[in-house]
Order: sequence, then structure tokens, then C-alpha cells
Amino acid sequence: MNNEGRIVVFMSMISGVFLILITLVLQVVTMSVAESKAVVASRMTVSDMKSYYNSYIFEHYHILLFDKTMEGQGEAYLEELMQIYYCEKLGEAYDDTDVKLGQFTMLCDNACQAFRDQMKEHVLYACAEKATQTGVDYIVEKTDGKDGTLPEDLQEDIKDAQETEKNRMAMSENAQTDDEDTADGISKKTEGVLQETEEDPREYTKKLSSSAILNLVLPDDDKSVSGAAIQMEDFPSRMHMNLGMAYEEIDRTFDDLTGMQVGLVQLATWQDALADSGAMAVYIGDVFNCFTKTANDTAGLSYEQEYLIAGKNTDYENLKSVAHRMIGIRFPINYISLCGQADKMTKLTTMATSIAGAAPYLIPAIKYLLAGCWAYIEAIADVKVLFAGKKASFVKNSENWITDINHISESLSKDIQEDGNGLDYQAYLTILQMLNRESVMYRMLDLIQFNARQESPSFLIRNAATGLQADFQTTYKGKTFFFHQSGSY
Repeated sequence: MNNEGRIVVFMSMISGVFLILITLVLQVVTMSVAESKAVVASRMTVSDMKSYYNSYIFEHYHILLFDKTMEGQGEAYLEELMQIYYCEKLGEAYDDTDVKLGQFTMLCDNACQAFRDQMKEHVLYACAEKATQTGVDYIVEKTDGKDGTLPEDLQEDIKDAQETEKNRMAMSENAQTDDEDTADGISKKTEGVLQETEEDPREYTKKLSSSAILNLVLPDDDKSVSGAAIQMEDFPSRMHMNLGMAYEEIDRTFDDLTGMQVGLVQLATWQDALADSGAMAVYIGDVFNCFTKTANDTAGLSYEQEYLIAGKNTDYENLKSVAHRMIGIRFPINYISLCGQADKMTKLTTMATSIAGAAPYLIPAIKYLLAGCWAYIEAIADVKVLFAGKKASFVKNSENWITDINHISESLSKDIQEDGNGLDYQAYLTILQMLNRESVMYRMLDLIQFNARQESPSFLIRNAATGLQADFQTTYKGKTFFFHQSGSY
């Protein structure tokens, strides 16, 4: 009997210990489950906030972002909303719940790094096929890595002609010869001479206005230009000083070699600008409108890619500026080609001789100025081909040269066949855009903001976030849990 009593006592003690252990384990498991539930709830709450992305921007620009002010209601409203969501996910067993917002990852942080990353992701997954057909790789292939940089020997020839002109002018001044040989150089020396010989093509370019040139390059069957305009207040690009792609139109008088050389070098060297910019170039071509393509029929501007380059508030001004810049790209390329064509240079030498008259020392300088005039006219013809939606020859030779120096108007009105190995309008837009990527980056944000505000009037890019951090606190049966969570697109 004594043994049976001891066994009962022992088993009772063992059972008690097990019950205590089981209770402790259950308490630990319960707290662990409660903590896990709180962790999951905090993560889901952050994820819920990401669901407030701007649907217009995602649909049209494939960029995920949310307005941290919740369309003007403020960050406090966002914090309150997160707390409501957090409490709903936890249930009634939790109390003393609190959510505090931390830092945001903004679209424009670190030189728009989040924007750049999402652009690359879109190009990688959605534009993979296009990326192999367009963009900078296509341009480099078609141009063989060449641009309008003047060869050194041509630069030397122009410099020699310039020095000859200056030296002979100085000699004329010292000898106190005819006043026409002095102040205004070639233009005064040749004034009135050409009427007795042959037409000076420079008289044609001198009469061209900026708007007239745009009219020349527009397709013959459609001279209409969009009259759309936008208000530019609060634009992201306005927050960044010194942004802009300043461009001075080429001097169309072609009376001075120094002035002509400015036009030859302004947009001549651009191949280096294409490096490491393929994704950005493809993205722009995919989502933004231009003169030859409509990507977004809800956009405020019809010529958005032109805006990225010129930054004007009207379609007309942007298109006009881009037309002149495209001419600026073609001008040095055509000039190099022209100076390498012996038959054309012989023709120009004859013309220069006639123009120089009694001042033969001016012939070399006049010849190169006439070459500039002709290359400029040819550039207008090239850009007209581009505006017609065709590909224009990149490198020129006697076979694909369009214009005739003696019949300028007729040359510019010819119907030109497309060159399948040339570059199109989009390619030249890409070149101009990549020449100043920082300006283009912020002007893309200008357009995104302006168009998105059609549906969300209070939306501003400066409030666009791609991620957030928050601190969560809650108490379960006397134990308080703290978590720090973050999430981003």
C-alpha cells in the first residue's frame, strides 16, 4: 500500500510539472503567434499603402509611385490610414496600437534613381524587342560611330583661308585702299558684284526666317502644326537651375568664316552622348508623343519629345526649335561630305571667283562660305525628308545629294525617296535628347506631372514616392511589440 501511495504522489508531481511546462509552452507559442501576426499585419499594412499607386501614370508611363500627401490630405492622413489598416488586421485582442511614418523613398531622390531604375525595368521586360531595333545601338550601327566632327585637315584648310583673308585685309587697310576691303570683309567686298555674274545662294538663306524654315521642312501635304500649349508652374525642371539645352540658330548670312564655324561645331560631336543611355532612349520613344508618332492621346502636348529637347510651352515653338537643331546636326555632316566631293568644290571655286571679282585673295574664304551655305540648304532638305516620316541618308555622296546650288527652290520641293539605311526622325530626336540627359530627365517628369494632373489636380512630382518606412507598436496581453517595416516598388 505504501508503494502504491508513493507512486500516486510521484505521478501527481510529474503530471503537475508537465501541466506547468505545457502551460508555459502554450504561453510562449501564443505570444510567438501573436508577435508573428503583428509582424505580418505590419508588412501587409505597408503593402496596402503601395496599392495607392497613381493608376494614370502606371498605365501611360509604366512607373509605380504614390502621392505621399494622399492627393493633398497630408502625411498625417496617410499615417492615420495605416493605423486603421493595422488595427483591422490585428483584431480586438491587441491594444495600444500605434503607427509612425518614417522616411520615404522619393522618385526624384539621388538624381531620380528610382525613376531611372523603373525605366530600365520597363525597357528590359516590355520593350526588349524594340530595344534591339531602335535607340542608340541602332544609331551607332547606322552611323558607324561617326558624327559631324570636322576632320583636322578640313579645319586646317578653313583656317588657312581665314588667315589669308585677314592678312590681305590688313595689307589693304595699311595701304588705305578701297573702303570695301576693310570693316565688313567679304560681304562689303562682294556687294553689287554678283548681279553682273550669277546668283549668290547666300541671298536665299539670308532671307529665310526661323518660321519660314519650319514651313519648308513640313510635309507638303500637311503644313498644319499643333497649337497646344501648357502652363509650366510647379514643373520639376523649374526647380533645377541651369537646366536647358541652349541652342543658337546657325548664322544664315554665311559672310564670316568664324561665325560659320560656330554653327559647324555646336551639334557636331554627339556620339559620346549616346553611351550608356540606351534604356532611356527606348523608354522615351515608347511612351512620349512626337511629330511623327502618337503614344498618348490624352497628353497635353502633341510634340512631347520635342518639349524634352526645347523646353518651350507650346507645340509650335518646340517643333520649330527641334527643326533647327536637326538642321544643326545635319549641317556639319553635309559640310564634310561636300568638301570631299571634287566636282562640287570645283563648281564652288568658279562661283567664288566670280563673286570675289577684283579681290582674288578672297576666293578660298568665299569658297568655304559657299560650301557652308550649300551644306545648310542640303540640311534643310534632309530634315524635310525626316518630317515626312522617311529615313534620310546619313553620309552624303554625289548619288544621294539632294539639292542644286543653282536651283535651290526647285531642289527643296523635290519628292525624295527614303534611304532604308538612313536614320529617321526618331533617331535624330534621340541624338538631341541624349546631348543633355539631365534636362530631359526632369522634363519627362514635367510631362508626367502635367498629364497626371488631368485626373489628380493636386498631384505634384515632388510628392511622388516609390517607397516608405514606418514604425509599428502594439500590445498583446501585457506584452508590447515594436517593428520597423519598409516597402518599395
